[in-house]
This record gives sequence, structure tokens and C-alpha cells, in this order.
Amino acid sequence: MASLRPISELGSLIQDHTRTIEDGMKGSPGGEFLTSFGSKPAQMPSSLAPPRAELLETLDELRARLLGPMGYLTSLALPSPVITIVLQTLYTYNIASHVPLTPGATITYPDLAARCGLPVDDTRRIMQAAIAFRIFEEASPDTSVRHNALSGILAVIPGMNDVLGFLVEEHTAAAAKFVESLRRWPGSGEPGHCALMLASRAEKGLSNDDFEDPSKGYFDFIADDEKRVARFRMAMGLASNSPAYSWSYFVDSLPWADSEQCPETIADIGGAGGELCHAILRKYPGVKKATVLDLPEVIAGVKAPEDLEARLDFAAYNFLAETVTLKVDAYVFRHIFHDWSDQYAAKILTNLVPALKSSSRIWIAEVVLPDLSESAHTRDQTQRGADLIMKIGHNGKERSKRGWEDLFAEADKRFRIESIVQPAGAHDAIIEVVFDA
Repeated sequence: MASLRPISELGSLIQDHTRTIEDGMKGSPGGEFLTSFGSKPAQMPSSLAPPRAELLETLDELRARLLGPMGYLTSLALPSPVITIVLQTLYTYNIASHVPLTPGATITYPDLAARCGLPVDDTRRIMQAAIAFRIFEEASPDTSVRHNALSGILAVIPGMNDVLGFLVEEHTAAAAKFVESLRRWPGSGEPGHCALMLASRAEKGLSNDDFEDPSKGYFDFIADDEKRVARFRMAMGLASNSPAYSWSYFVDSLPWADSEQCPETIADIGGAGGELCHAILRKYPGVKKATVLDLPEVIAGVKAPEDLEARLDFAAYNFLAETVTLKVDAYVFRHIFHDWSDQYAAKILTNLVPALKSSSRIWIAEVVLPDLSESAHTRDQTQRGADLIMKIGHNGKERSKRGWEDLFAEADKRFRIESIVQPAGAHDAIIEVVFDA
């Protein structure tokens, strides 16, 4: 463990980083970092990302050290059920939609309770708990509330309420069943043994002791529930709109501007509507043909854009049930493997092997977990938290470099990681894999 810095040094760093960010944002939209409803969010340039990350990390360290071991542990444990209560109630009663959207406009607790169909006392207590966590503002003590910037996004950003619903109704229920799933099926990689499936079956009154196929997971379970499918798609669509998830990081990191390295043919496995292939084909004219391989129901009715009709095809393929027969120069996977445990991820790779030749290349856009760091707890909290979210939701996982190496070795020892690139600002790394036939 690295030696700890004096807390006075942490305070000085906080001041220095804050001043750097404040100076860098002068005159920029959102540069005042206001929290009132209607205020513009800060749009930080990439040059301020490092001081921002260091500031948040330093604030986290100072808070933990000032609270001390008991105080810090309590600060983690006590708010967790409270936040769940608040967010679940906000979603279930769609409370944000019942608060006036005119900047500065207020609503009394009795009026808000009437709109939501809740008792007045409960409404006041729930809202005041939300306000304590910086969601909404109390306009008049114990009397009325109004939106702030945080609560406002639930009312004005399309899909944001779906994100909230997905988290509080799916993940919260799964989290409560996580330990039970570990006890019932220790070490299982079956999707049907994950905590979310345990919770989902219990919700429907179905048995968790006697079910036919543990390979059937969350996506199979909700397939006939149009509301849950729509909510999931909306939530994932909104999340993927984050700049960190942009396809451009992957596409721009490919070395295919070099004609000697550019493949003439590629296949995007699990590529859905082909959006990634659109970007690749438009940037790299040396790629003469791209084929999207995905489930028949996913690609049904999908057509290539007019400018790519001669270069883009779609073909039905189930990466868990079929071997690949299409032979191309390079295969692409984006956001596929983290949904699956090693036993299924290895099967996806094994099913690819019959189509591979010596020096075939595979390009993967996925998280590569860095080693834990004493200087990056906030980063680790986010990434390791995401790893557990994949565990409870699908029995999937995010993988470290060693995790990826172990996966490829399990699938076929002829797979070899050639390179891993982590573009600055990107959520995913780009993994280049060579098949040594």
C-alpha cells in the first residue's frame, strides 16, 4: 500500500484541480456548474478529463479518511436501502412528471401527493429524502418542492425514466437475490442461475428448484414481455449514447488505413443492424465486403444503406448453436462477450474456429479491467461495479487482461492476443487477436 498523503495536501490538490477546471471552463456552456432546473450541463473538453478524474478521486479519499473506518462503512451501508426506496418510488409513481416543468415553478406536498396517488405524509418524507440526496429542491420548508437539474432529467430526457426503472426494478431485485444465487449454484456460469433470473422467476411465482433449461437467461425470459423489452432497449440505447461508447474509438483505432493491414472481407458477429459496419466501410474503402451475422429475428427486414448496398450483407447466425461457415479476413465482436460466462464465451470462440485460417484476426471491443489501483478507487468502483452488474444480470463478466488470456486459452490455445489498445476517453479497449493455425 502506498504511503498516504497528509490531508492538508489532499485539500491543496482539491483546490488546484478545482481551479484548473474552473479556469478551463470559463466562458463555456455550463462552466458555472449550476444545479438549478434548466441550467446547462457542463461540457468539458477532453483536456480537462485528467484533472476532473484526479479531483473526484482526491475528494473520495479525503472523505473516507475524515469519516474513519466505522464512519465510512456506515456511510456506504446506511444510504443503500434509502436510495433504493427513493428511486423505486420516484419511478413507480412517475413523480418527476408531476412536478411543474416551468423553471422555478413549485408544487405543494399535498398537491403532489394527490397527483401521484400517495398519502401526503409519505410523499413529504420520500421527497425530503430525495432532496437530501440532491434530487429535487425544497422551495419552501416543509411546504413545497420544485425541480432541480438532477430531477429534471427524469422528466425531460426521453428514456431516462426507463433507465431508472431498469435499474430499480431489475437490478435492485437481482442484488437482493445475489447471495442466494451463490449458495444455490456456486461457480455456475449458466444464465438461468444468475440472481436476476432467480428474482424474475420468484416474481412470476415460478419455481427456482425445478426449471427445465438453465441456459435460458434474462433475454429469453422477457422475450414475450413487450414492456420490459422496450424498457431494456430504451435504457441500453440511452446508455450507449454516452460519448465514451462511441463507435469512433473502435473504428479509428483499427490500423486499416494501411493497405497492407486492411482486410478485404470482414464479419461482424452479433452486429444487429450493422451500424458498426457502416462506420467501418465508410472509413476504410479497402474493406470490399462486410457481413453482419446475427439471429434471424434480429436482422429481419434490415437493409444496407444505399451507398453501401454493394458492400454490406446480412446473414442469419446463432453464435452459441452454430459454427461459423463464412470465411473472411477478419472477424469483429463488439459488446458480446461480457454478457456471457467463460463457458459460453469460450463456446462462441470455439464455434468460430472452423472458419479460421493461419493468421486470421479477430477484433474485439470490450472492457479490459485494469489492475486495482490505490490512486484510482473511483474508477475501480465504477468498473468493478459494472462487473458485478453483469454477474447478477447474466452470469456474465468484465475481464482483465489475464481474464481474456484465460478465456482464449480455454477456447483454443491457438488464439493469441496480439495487442490491447485503450483509447483515452473510451469505455472499451480494442483487443486484437491472432489465430495461429
